[in-house]
Amino acid sequence: MSTASPSTTFLLSQWIRQAIDEVDLSALANASAASNHPSQWPANVRNSMALCSDEYLISALRVACSLAEQISEAEDNIAERENNSDSDDEHPSLLPAPGINWADKVQVHVTSDGAANVNNDVSNNLLFSIEKADFLPDDMSYKGQSESEDGMRRIYSLGLVFYEIFSGGERPEEIEQPKGGGEESHAYKTEVIFQELSQETSEHNVDPLPPIDDVDGDSFDVANIFDDVIEDEDEYKLCNDILGDDFFNAENPRKRQTQSCHYKVYDVSVEPLKAKFLPGPLCDLVANMIDCANGNPSGEDSYHKMSEARDDLQLMLDKPAIFLYDQDMGRAELQFGDRMFGRNAELSTIKDAYRRSAADGSEFVIISAASGYGKSLLAHEFGKHVLAGGGIFLSGKFDQLQQGKPFSALAFALDIYCGILLQDSGPSSKIAEIASKLRSSLGNEAYHLTKLIPNLASILNGPQTLVTNLNEDCGNAQKRLQYLLCQLLQAISSTFSAPVTLFLDDLQWADQASMEAVLQLLNTLGASSQEAKSFFFLGCCREGEIDEEHPLWNFLCTADTLSIDFTNIILDMMDEQTINTMVSETLCLSPRLTHSLSSIINHKTNGNPLFVSRLMISLGKEGLLRPSLSRRRWEWDKEKIQCRELPDDVVMFLKNSIRELPETVQLSMCTMSCFGASVDITFIQTLERAMQKTFIDDLDIAVAKGLLDKIGAQYRFSHDRIQEATYNMMKDQYRRHLHFTYGLSLASLSIEEECDGILFMAVNQLNHGGPSAVEDPSQCFIVADMNLRAGKKAMEMSDFKLASSYLDNGISFLRTNHWTEHYNLSLEVFELAAKCALTNGDHTRVKLLYQEVVREAYSFEDTLDIEYTNIRALYSASCLEEALTKLLYVLNKLGVTLSGDLNTLLPETKSTLAEYSDEQLLSLPAMVDRTKLITMKFLSIAQLCLFHTNPKSQPKATLQLIQYSIQHGVSDLTSVGFVWFGSYLACIGEIPAGYRYVKIAIKLAENMNARDCMGDILSMGGQVMGYVEPLQSVNDVMIRGHEYSLMTGNISSAKLSLAGSMTCEYWSGKQLSLVKSTMDDGLRHMSSQPILILTQCLPLYRSALAMIGNVDDVPMAFGSRADVETEEERKMTETNMHLLKISHFNKMYVGFMFRRYDQVKQLADAHDAIAALPFSAILISHCFHMFYWGLISFWVARKTGNVIWYDRGEEAVQKMRSYANFSSWNFSNKSLLLQAEQCFYLEEYESAKRCYDDAISCAKDYRFVHEEALACELAGYFLIERGEGNSSLPYFMRAQRKYREWGASAKEESLKTFIEEQFGELTEGEAVWERPRGVSTDLRKRRAS
Repeated sequence: MSTASPSTTFLLSQWIRQAIDEVDLSALANASAASNHPSQWPANVRNSMALCSDEYLISALRVACSLAEQISEAEDNIAERENNSDSDDEHPSLLPAPGINWADKVQVHVTSDGAANVNNDVSNNLLFSIEKADFLPDDMSYKGQSESEDGMRRIYSLGLVFYEIFSGGERPEEIEQPKGGGEESHAYKTEVIFQELSQETSEHNVDPLPPIDDVDGDSFDVANIFDDVIEDEDEYKLCNDILGDDFFNAENPRKRQTQSCHYKVYDVSVEPLKAKFLPGPLCDLVANMIDCANGNPSGEDSYHKMSEARDDLQLMLDKPAIFLYDQDMGRAELQFGDRMFGRNAELSTIKDAYRRSAADGSEFVIISAASGYGKSLLAHEFGKHVLAGGGIFLSGKFDQLQQGKPFSALAFALDIYCGILLQDSGPSSKIAEIASKLRSSLGNEAYHLTKLIPNLASILNGPQTLVTNLNEDCGNAQKRLQYLLCQLLQAISSTFSAPVTLFLDDLQWADQASMEAVLQLLNTLGASSQEAKSFFFLGCCREGEIDEEHPLWNFLCTADTLSIDFTNIILDMMDEQTINTMVSETLCLSPRLTHSLSSIINHKTNGNPLFVSRLMISLGKEGLLRPSLSRRRWEWDKEKIQCRELPDDVVMFLKNSIRELPETVQLSMCTMSCFGASVDITFIQTLERAMQKTFIDDLDIAVAKGLLDKIGAQYRFSHDRIQEATYNMMKDQYRRHLHFTYGLSLASLSIEEECDGILFMAVNQLNHGGPSAVEDPSQCFIVADMNLRAGKKAMEMSDFKLASSYLDNGISFLRTNHWTEHYNLSLEVFELAAKCALTNGDHTRVKLLYQEVVREAYSFEDTLDIEYTNIRALYSASCLEEALTKLLYVLNKLGVTLSGDLNTLLPETKSTLAEYSDEQLLSLPAMVDRTKLITMKFLSIAQLCLFHTNPKSQPKATLQLIQYSIQHGVSDLTSVGFVWFGSYLACIGEIPAGYRYVKIAIKLAENMNARDCMGDILSMGGQVMGYVEPLQSVNDVMIRGHEYSLMTGNISSAKLSLAGSMTCEYWSGKQLSLVKSTMDDGLRHMSSQPILILTQCLPLYRSALAMIGNVDDVPMAFGSRADVETEEERKMTETNMHLLKISHFNKMYVGFMFRRYDQVKQLADAHDAIAALPFSAILISHCFHMFYWGLISFWVARKTGNVIWYDRGEEAVQKMRSYANFSSWNFSNKSLLLQAEQCFYLEEYESAKRCYDDAISCAKDYRFVHEEALACELAGYFLIERGEGNSSLPYFMRAQRKYREWGASAKEESLKTFIEEQFGELTEGEAVWERPRGVSTDLRKRRAS
């Protein structure tokens, strides 16, 4: 094989010969099954094969393109110089004079440097590593003037070069020089004269002599044209004739008129190129260049500028499959495929958002445009980018007529992906890994997903059966599914170490449940705290079809509240240049050739891409746009196309196209349009079976006409607009009749075959028909029952918006006397409709349904379910007094009263429980009576209502619930009752007993597999555990509670657990930047309902921000930054004693930490009354409230000398000592610090100093860095007031270091300012901390015990 240096230059003829010899023909030999080696082939065969190889063709194209680029650039520079008369360019562009021997003046540069030749993707041979091609410097001349004819002569000259390059070094026979005899032809002689004259004229800054081959006509003899002139005139006279009179004697007047100069050209044929089987478009390119010989294009397709030839060459290089290689015109069809045109800027915008999402946090993109503008194509083009980068791309589509399927688009996307995983035998271990992760994190809950995603059942090793409880909290079930979807995508993402992109099309048809699920995915998988962002969302919707009631609008508003970034891309119609590109690539013709056709199409379609494609298909059917076998390309009748009349609207155009089909085909398309934009072939077969009709043959005809696509096992309208045009061709009443007929036919089939898919299809069709389509009154009961069945299935799949729609439709079909004729059906459909309305937040609908059931029910027991639903609705709407009134009424009717004396009930309950050991309580029989079970639900919600309205009475409901369980058996809610009981006992000081019942509650829930209750139990039980177990470990309990709650969809409990986790992290002294990150994510999750918990968390969050100082990154709450208290928050706080307590304490706490005495004193004066407000459950925060209240009380007592403040501090000391008896880890340092402040007030200075040092040591040992800092700081103030300023400095310096370690930058800076004011500027090295030499005896004894 030949080798080349990093920079090697060949003459063109040398490069051609060597390149042909170096072409590797072995692959061609194998493909043709040739029996002999290519070296044994005849030379002409081998040369032809080499010329047609990709190796040679692509390299030759690069040589040709480089030459065309060089000349184009020079012509542009000259034109610019001529237009700019002030140009002082010292190095004007040079051009070779036109002629037939340009090929001898070309050199080719090859390089072995891969970086310099990134385009060499067809061969490793250095001869094909083309760097550039150019003309020999000696053959370049300055062109002083620019004429169009001269430019075309250069096109002709370069065309001859291309002929030689692509023919393998052969020159056209018409200009071939004699190869023998040593005598040169007349043509060659005249060419030499021509070149000499051109050189002389160029030296005089005039146009060079027109080339001899630029002659118009065939009557001149190229052999003697110059001979005749030379015989009569000398050379100067010849120049005068050619260049004008007196060229060499400007002073003399003109002697005679110059004759017109015509020179015979060589009529070169490209048939020899075609005979070598070179691609037709390449032969046409050379022919269209050679047509420019005489300065006027002789062919319709001839080139007018060198840049046109350059652009066509570049297209052949960039897209050879379209513009270089021959198309099979015998089977040519207009195929638009999935190519995208004119949307590169928008695609870059999506890619940028995708990159930002992966780096900085949640972000999503919505593409908006009118129908037919290419939204889906753009999205799928981005999908190619995701897949190329190793990402996962899931795609689903909403359908206006298929909204009857739960989570239709989202479930479809995930099911398709799971199916692909199952079909691909490669990642079987990956499938097992996904299954293992889901089972590990979700247990049996994972199988709730299989109802939505059938293929997931196979991944989880077969379908599993879970008992579906329609009596569970519907809201929990829906939130649970959102959590499960998050876990599934997280499992997929982590298994393949790739981010997941979800694309959902046609969001204008999206349902509320799907959009809420997407929002949960964004908020969870794309959260800013995630180290590896694993989710990106892309959606498409039609412009102008979204209002403020639409699920997408709510989605966008909530995303904004959650600080999730959003990019909206609006597509406009395509411009004429883009339309031309689309037409050009579709017809595989150069854009310059299709411009006239594209201009007409653009004018008629107004730049709508869908209209463009359908119009071109229509023109093809009419023969106005047709393949030409002789020309091997598409051709068209421009005048007829221009005159063709078209409707202004693409929909009317589509309708006209459909009406041209046979009537049976139209009817079959109308039938398909009733079921949406796409239908599985299996379903069409099912419909044929149900209707006893044939549809598939007619649909295949529509496929052949291009109105439908048959992709895999599915028929699909080629575009949504075609489906809509077909559907809207039918009159409304006729459509309803068809829908209802199809629904009835499918309904019986769905019952026979027990197929959920057919059930949803059938009910969806019945509901599209509506009550007005009913012909037989008996059908009303059938349709209502079918809607009830579908509603139950939708509830099982946790799509309660859809379930509500089914149930409400079922009610609309019921006749006036339905309560008499179909009582059980009516009762069930009303009860379930009320549950779904509650879940969807429609409290008005709940009330209406409740009132009708209460009015029509046969018995009180028949109203219990809807009574409970109605009370839940009142509680959710914060109508607590009304809810409590109804609760007391219902409980009284059930034989349960809450009017007893707490002082009597508590001892009775304790006495009853004392008869049971822990094991016996855990072994109590299960409650089975339906009325008793629902009574437990009423008692459970009574606890919540009383907790917020009358905390003193709340324990009554708890005690009744426990006694009811002892008498009638235990249920899931018994464990909830035990945890409330434990919290109440801890609240009244019986911490060990409370802790015991918390442990019993957790164990009982585990034994009964009460996963739905476990989140509640852990979130409340963790509050009690904080008084016994190390605070740092209690945070893990809160996190477990949060996970359980999310898994079961109990969002209220999840937020309570999250609030508890925030409290644990802050008060355990965790680094504040990490605490803030947890709080940021928590507040974003809490931004939706219920806002009560959000309000509870904000005061502590602001305390953390105060400690950190100067924070810009703050989430939103109540429509404002979370660090700003809003009016809505203030109103809520004023009406809720629990919130008032929390808010007031945190303001006082921040004032105390920054030593703002006046502010603290003012708040403290009001705090005593607030702190005395009743509370029936203990919270971890209560002990910290007591601790800091004691410190503040002693501070105020020292300042004021008022003994009342001392008494309050003393109360805190006693409380903290009792807490320390239960948990030395959590409370010893706090008790010691309070005792130190007490001794300080009592002027027991030695005891005070000892207690300060013990508190510091204890805080350090138990890892409460913030309280170690506080103890050091307070000890420093004590020593200053004692007059021991020098001794205080090490304490202050240590406090400053510990605040810094905690991350409390603002507090550290505040203390630093105080130190500088007291001691001047100094470094930490000037005050060395000395650990106390001994620890107090009392502390030693306590630790030993």
